[in-house]
Amino acid sequence: MQTNKIIQIIILVLLMLLSMAAVSTLLEVKDQTRNLILGIGLFVALLSFLWRDSPLDAKLLFILVLGYALGGKGFAHVSLVEPIYIGEITLLFCVLGFAVRPRQMCLFETPIHKCIWVYLIYAGIHLIVDFESYRLLAIRDSSMAYYALYFVTAYSLFHNDRVMRTFGRAIKIAFGLSVFSMAYAISTIDREFPGFFPHVDSYIPLCAGGVLYCLIIGIEQKKILHLVFACLVALAVSSTKTAALLALAAVVVSSIVYGRIGKLIMPGIIIGLMGIVALCVVAIADVDTALNLISGGETAETIGIQGGEFVGFSGTTQWRWLWWSVICSDTLQLAPFWGQGFGADITGPFLEAWLGPAHADPAGYARYPHNAMITNFGRLGFIGLTIFCILFIAIGLFALKFCSRYFCDPQRRDADIICFGVVVAGMVNATLQATYEVPYGAVIHWTCLAYMAARFYLPASELTHSTEDEIEAQH
Repeated sequence: MQTNKIIQIIILVLLMLLSMAAVSTLLEVKDQTRNLILGIGLFVALLSFLWRDSPLDAKLLFILVLGYALGGKGFAHVSLVEPIYIGEITLLFCVLGFAVRPRQMCLFETPIHKCIWVYLIYAGIHLIVDFESYRLLAIRDSSMAYYALYFVTAYSLFHNDRVMRTFGRAIKIAFGLSVFSMAYAISTIDREFPGFFPHVDSYIPLCAGGVLYCLIIGIEQKKILHLVFACLVALAVSSTKTAALLALAAVVVSSIVYGRIGKLIMPGIIIGLMGIVALCVVAIADVDTALNLISGGETAETIGIQGGEFVGFSGTTQWRWLWWSVICSDTLQLAPFWGQGFGADITGPFLEAWLGPAHADPAGYARYPHNAMITNFGRLGFIGLTIFCILFIAIGLFALKFCSRYFCDPQRRDADIICFGVVVAGMVNATLQATYEVPYGAVIHWTCLAYMAARFYLPASELTHSTEDEIEAQH
């Protein structure tokens, strides 16, 4: 007995020394290596302790959604070996998980599935042709199509009701993280952290979905704090981008009309009045600041206001219209039906003319023209644009059907409201910013859409309630 205690003490001491040596070594390694080791350790810990009833691919997907909600573009650039980023790594695991669940392998179960596969097949043919000319750039640009695989894989995961309910909790947390990211982005704090770069294409849809949830819950359950919080978030996010203001309006209006929640009308009016009151307070404190908010913001530029007067379309609107016109003109001249292809520099000529030669890099950041329709036309031509428009319309019609069925249903879940808001806001955001082209917008969008489709199309009798049920069913 005494010998065993001595051995245990010796082992404990050795482990302590080993851990101290490991920490010492970790502190001395280069920043990139240290961040890699810490990141892998954090992921292992998260995968070990979070959501124990969920399969590995579901865990990775939920961590990805939370990571994009918090870190935005910075988290999207997390990578073991570039250009294979965290989104592509997770997608690989999700596809493998999809392949090993034959009972849940739904390829053409819903109209959205069918539209997605037509889009993917055409994009795949395009990629095979374009890869010969553009190599890695072609793969990079084709992400706007293959991110749709997240819908297919997530839909399969949501056959498990526990996974679906876990996602319902995760999307609430994602909303909270997106509010934090938005607050950080609009603040004056100028400090960078590894994997942290909040981006509007991530937090606009999540904030819109969360605002809708807080408004509906606040009205139905008479929770004043929910309503106040929704108003504050709505005012903050609508001040960031024109797309955010339009997204909030689309989400609220569709909920009133199709969700038959007429009580949302008054909170919408109140939010507008709060904005006017806030502006008046600012004007009392500083007239110049108030005038700048009215005439100098992006929303004002978009509708053609400068110096408090309407001067015609300029600023953001003029910039984007010229950008889109150049892409459409070039595509019509080069390949109107086939498109310029994945990897082609559809934005460089315009950026060089507008911003100067320094922005003409074909591998630069702005490879999408902030409009999903123009992106598809420029890269995939009239054929690709037609296919994507059919898919886009199918998503919109389905979202309205979902809203009509569940918003007044006693079996409605909180995630139903948030996911509906994320999807509708994401569609609006896709016309002025980027939703389908960037991972921190696309993955959350497709996953929320998959949740809605599973809720809408899967009967309760087809849902399993634990991973053990799936294993037994397979055997």
